[in-house]
Amino acid sequence: MKSPWTPALDKELMTLSAQGLTFREIARRMGMTRNAVLGRSTRLRGIVYPSTILAWKAANEARRKGPRKPEPGRRAAIAQMAKNLKAGMPRNEAMSRAFEGALWLDIGNYFGITRQAAQQAVKNWRSGKPKKRPGRPRKYKLAKR
Repeated sequence: MKSPWTPALDKELMTLSAQGLTFREIARRMGMTRNAVLGRSTRLRGIVYPSTILAWKAANEARRKGPRKPEPGRRAAIAQMAKNLKAGMPRNEAMSRAFEGALWLDIGNYFGITRQAAQQAVKNWRSGKPKKRPGRPRKYKLAKR
C-alpha cells in the first residue's frame, strides 16, 4: 500500500509542528487522524522508544532461532496423522497427536480449515464438549402439520 505522505505533506507537518500546534489541530488542518500525524512526526524526527528497541530485539532473536518446530518434523507429523486417519482413528484425536510435531497451521491446511478451527476442534474434543451447530434458538415451537 502506498503511503499517503508526500514530501510536501512532510514539510507542512514539520512547519505546523514548529508553530506549536497540537497533533489534533495539525491533523484537523491536514485532514488526517491524530495518530497518523503523531506517528509520522515521530518517524521524521527519528525518535525511537526503548519499547520499540526491545520489540525489535525480541523479533530478531526469534528469527535467529528459526521455527519453533522444524519443517521435517512437521511433515512427518502430518504424514503420521494421515496414517492414523486411514487406520480409523477419530479425526480430533489424530489432530491432537499431530500437534506434538506439527503446527496448527499445518493441521488446518491438511483439512482445509483455519488453524483456529483446528485448535478449537481439538480443544472441544479434549474437554468432551459436543460440537456446536450454527444457528440461533427459536423463540416459538413450530406447529406440527
